[in-house]
Amino acid sequence: MKTHLDEKDVQILALLQADGRMTNADLAKKVNLSPPSALQRVRALENAGLIKGYVALLDPDRLGLKLTALVMIRLALHQDRPIEQFRKAVHDIPEVMDCYHVSGEFDFVLKVIVKDIRAYEQLVREKLSRIKGLQQINTSFVMGIPKQTTAIPL
Repeated sequence: MKTHLDEKDVQILALLQADGRMTNADLAKKVNLSPPSALQRVRALENAGLIKGYVALLDPDRLGLKLTALVMIRLALHQDRPIEQFRKAVHDIPEVMDCYHVSGEFDFVLKVIVKDIRAYEQLVREKLSRIKGLQQINTSFVMGIPKQTTAIPL
């Protein structure tokens, strides 16, 4: 397991965050390593869990998913069992893109992407409100996204 990141590791991580489809040859050239050395470093970063996977980032708008909502959830009870039940329940809802267990006024914040307001209403009625232990659902609809990134600052 890799425990220390040197400058080359940080460069590799930054480059792969920007373009996960970059060939190993291109990556090696950009970080001034041989292709086998670059590949060995990438594999070590993957094995250490620093690189969790590779994905294609899709455009929800072009897929007809025009509505993004931030859904704040308050649970009736703040005990391990209701919290775990909620986590498991939202894990199986495909419209929930992200689920954050947070401090403050609410217990969870969900990022939800759906087709339109009717689809959101259906999601609330048929899925979210049926989760046991919910006390309150508060929704803010996203009007614009001035910044969105998947890159973690290194």
